[in-house]
Amino acid sequence: MRAIQFKAYGPPDVLSAVTADVPAVGNKQIRVRVEATSINHVDVLARAGGYKRLTRTKAPYGTGIDLVGVVDAVGGEVTSYSPGDRVWGVLGNAFSLPVGMLADYALLPCQAVAPAPTGITSEQAVSALVPATIAWTAMEHVPVAPGDTVVVRGAAGGMGSAMVQLAAHNGARVIGIATDATADFVMGLGADQVLDFHRTGPGDIPRADGIFDTTGVDLLAWRKRLNPNGRMVTTAALRSPSALGAVLASFPTGRRRVRGFVGQPAPRAIAQASQLLTDGIVKPHVAATFAMDQVADAHRLFESGNTIGRLVVTPR
Repeated sequence: MRAIQFKAYGPPDVLSAVTADVPAVGNKQIRVRVEATSINHVDVLARAGGYKRLTRTKAPYGTGIDLVGVVDAVGGEVTSYSPGDRVWGVLGNAFSLPVGMLADYALLPCQAVAPAPTGITSEQAVSALVPATIAWTAMEHVPVAPGDTVVVRGAAGGMGSAMVQLAAHNGARVIGIATDATADFVMGLGADQVLDFHRTGPGDIPRADGIFDTTGVDLLAWRKRLNPNGRMVTTAALRSPSALGAVLASFPTGRRRVRGFVGQPAPRAIAQASQLLTDGIVKPHVAATFAMDQVADAHRLFESGNTIGRLVVTPR
């Protein structure tokens, strides 16, 4: 089979297609014939060496942490899925494996998958897999009730756009922090107001019941805009030392707490995210689709920041 690997850290050109053995299925695993995967921050950071101190395995490394596809084989202890089932899944540490999700076939533990959303294509589904999973998980940390004032920092990005949609669905007044160029896009997601981050500081927003952050910047300053029992959650705790510091610094206070989460999403989050897409609560936004041998181009475009929507790769 074909798979994308890199043998050394560096720019997108270190990525290359190789021929690899179809992976054997373990007792608690499923093997999926991959139809689509997406480019995520973790893929780009891993390729550039951002996680090399956390990686315990040796090169070559695979890439891709999410997929939509069809079950090809199941392990002897797997009873919840059968060959032919259409699933989606995410594996938080796939960047340290020789074969990631960007391959013709990929292995996942059965708890890392759920039935894929219905009524949309594999490309559309995978574009929203990680954003919807993270948005649902974030709102487990910071529940949103009707009438709450919610601020989403990075509202035009993949994670932020899913948070805007979910918060609006829950009846919140949503203030998106993005750019003037993306304001119409964010308003179309359900935001009530969009402010350009170049001209917006913490003092420019009203008191908030919840702040959803994807930037990892100045969290303690923004935290001061929370109502006394407000909460902030950040998706940048692992990649931003200052964000991790804000999470740790807020724990002793109990109020206006900053929370973060990293690692493998809970099985319930993956399943709930699928339902969000099936129900149309979170809608996919595909900016561009690439073939497997164009993955370096996809990484370059991702790093440019010049897209609205997600970048998808199909093993074709």
